[in-house]
Amino acid sequence: MNFEKIKEFAIEKKVYLIAVGIILVGFFYFRKGDSTDKNTETDNTQLMQKNSSSSSSTDVANMASNSSASESKTVTCDISGAVKHEGVYTLKNGARLQELIEAAGGTTSRAQLKAINRAVLLKDQDKIHIPYKGEKVENAATAGTESQASATSGDSSSSQQGSGEKVKLNTANAADLQKLTGIGEKKAEQIIAYREQKGSFKKIEDLMQVSGIGEKTFASLKDQLAVLRQMFYGFNSNKYFTGLPKEQLNCLNGAVEFIQLSEELE
Repeated sequence: MNFEKIKEFAIEKKVYLIAVGIILVGFFYFRKGDSTDKNTETDNTQLMQKNSSSSSSTDVANMASNSSASESKTVTCDISGAVKHEGVYTLKNGARLQELIEAAGGTTSRAQLKAINRAVLLKDQDKIHIPYKGEKVENAATAGTESQASATSGDSSSSQQGSGEKVKLNTANAADLQKLTGIGEKKAEQIIAYREQKGSFKKIEDLMQVSGIGEKTFASLKDQLAVLRQMFYGFNSNKYFTGLPKEQLNCLNGAVEFIQLSEELE
């Protein structure tokens, strides 16, 4: 190779060679810059997607929180026993037992008010039973919800059966009646309906007058039954003695309730 000729060519064409060098350097520089821009753009896109995902998660969480807060604005409870209108009622969150009793029309004259705590704070799905006079109640100081006063409904009946006590047909509630052999929810409701229509059972054999209860069923549960000597059961002096002064009517009603309670405690 003739280096002299190459040297002469380089000196002669050095301007062109410099220009080619500048072009090559510029080409590689702009290629690198374009690659950096693409990487930056990709990073920005990923960051935006991440922020969008985070924002969506926050929105979903907020919606769930708001939905939960909305659902907790009310409580729905079931009340039975010595109230005028048994049933299921929906009240505002934070309601007390007294408000549920008022929604059910108030208590009847046979309610055992000393056995319940009307200031109890209600919870959703509570099952409340207001005990009758003469009905055994455990935890009387705090009795309100079924969980606080287990003896006010089913457990009361269980205790009665275990101790040999009989179910009193004229005062037993649906939960008490369902503790009897062969008596389910439907038959218990039929017994109560018969009692409300006829006034009271005069003898335990009257139970066979209820639809669906024949001799065979009666024979299996007759030893678990009792009928009180309630000559005044369902008696209302306001109905029969309309001409008496109010004070005398109240006194007479009080005497009748005392007789009923005395019979129940025997």
